[in-house]
Amino acid sequence: MKKIIILLILMLFALPSYSMTLGNSSESLESTSVPLECGVYFDWISKTQLQRDENISQIQNTLFAEETAVKYSKKGFKEKYSGFWKDKESRNHYIDISSGKKEDADKKYCGFFWKNNLLIAYGIQYKNNLKNIYYYDALGNLRWVDIFSKNYPNFPYTSYQYDSSGKLVAAYYYVSAFEQYVFDPNQKFQGRWYKEKMYNKNAKVIMTRSNW
Repeated sequence: MKKIIILLILMLFALPSYSMTLGNSSESLESTSVPLECGVYFDWISKTQLQRDENISQIQNTLFAEETAVKYSKKGFKEKYSGFWKDKESRNHYIDISSGKKEDADKKYCGFFWKNNLLIAYGIQYKNNLKNIYYYDALGNLRWVDIFSKNYPNFPYTSYQYDSSGKLVAAYYYVSAFEQYVFDPNQKFQGRWYKEKMYNKNAKVIMTRSNW
């Protein structure tokens, strides 16, 4: 199970998030900074190293403003999301998502699969509240929660992902549906996604993805 959880973290981190099909936000995490970028022009390779470093610093300051919660108390976090701590329809969701279902009248879904299309985790976004995405393991236990800025789905927007103990897992800055900056909980820049490629601070490709 530990190996599966580690794999899932890597999968979620590499996607980089589920907000291209879903989305959400928390007012307590809102940044008052002016949006730094708009549009889809990709200039990461053509920028100088100094320009890239300055860009990273600006995004970092936006994502990790004073009001950003790096960690909630486990008790407080559990109480906040108590209604979603266990997916009561996990059996039905498992069957539906395994068969390829993407949404119904009330929810949108996303599945994460192991070899031979074995569903190991899935995400749910409720259409009556686009402010959170809930990620469950195959047994229906809550593992992660995504919280999006209140201007979602209008670009640019931010996203924060927390584990079930209330600790920050990753922070994202979305320039567009296929271009995102990724930071770890320690405010370290992980990369900038553009379509199927992730670039590091030196504009070198360090990762690829198939679903952008």
